[in-house]
Amino acid sequence: MNLNSIVMDMDGTITRFNLDFRGARRLLLQDLEERGLRTPDMNEQTSIYVLLTRLKENVEPNTFATIRKRFYAYVGDMEVVAAQEAKLYPGAYETLNQLRKAHFKIALVTNNGRAGTEITLTRLGLNALFDAVVTRDDCEEVKPDAGPVRKALGNMRANPKDAILVGDGPMDIMAAKAAGLPSVAVTSGPFSGEILLQSEPDYVLGSINDLPRLLEYLNNRT
Repeated sequence: MNLNSIVMDMDGTITRFNLDFRGARRLLLQDLEERGLRTPDMNEQTSIYVLLTRLKENVEPNTFATIRKRFYAYVGDMEVVAAQEAKLYPGAYETLNQLRKAHFKIALVTNNGRAGTEITLTRLGLNALFDAVVTRDDCEEVKPDAGPVRKALGNMRANPKDAILVGDGPMDIMAAKAAGLPSVAVTSGPFSGEILLQSEPDYVLGSINDLPRLLEYLNNRT
């Protein structure tokens, strides 16, 4: 292999980011309930991505766009607040810096909005470590769709054949598969190893601190 580019998730992968996802889902469900658009299969255990996907399939485009915009505005405010408290996982900065010095291109792809992401990156001194940053505000799609991954690869002029994706959740692994990239699941986030394995990543690591060694092994393998 000739891996020289990395698509990296943020929350749960390089940062510890506390966001009330259940509260966000509850707000979206309340909005749908008031509009008479909530269906029996929509509940607080349903992911935000699935809720919005089901909604998109059942309403006309303008209604969907209005609801999504209102919801993302609310979540964006939550993210800005949470970004003030976001913390790097131990060793994450050093690992990213090591990868940069080894001449890897690195793109950050997150389902968070641009405002909260920029606060997090600036506070933690990470801006210079990424060749591209793609948030939900920069792409029509979000993970697990392939759109954000492909946009990140294009922005940093990387060949998909030479890239790998690293993330802590099933949506990351699904996005990698959709974009045709090998995937690395890290168990540093909130998802159990069992759940991660069900998404069938190509590799599993304890944290991104193990990534340089894996990349060295893969690139030296004949």
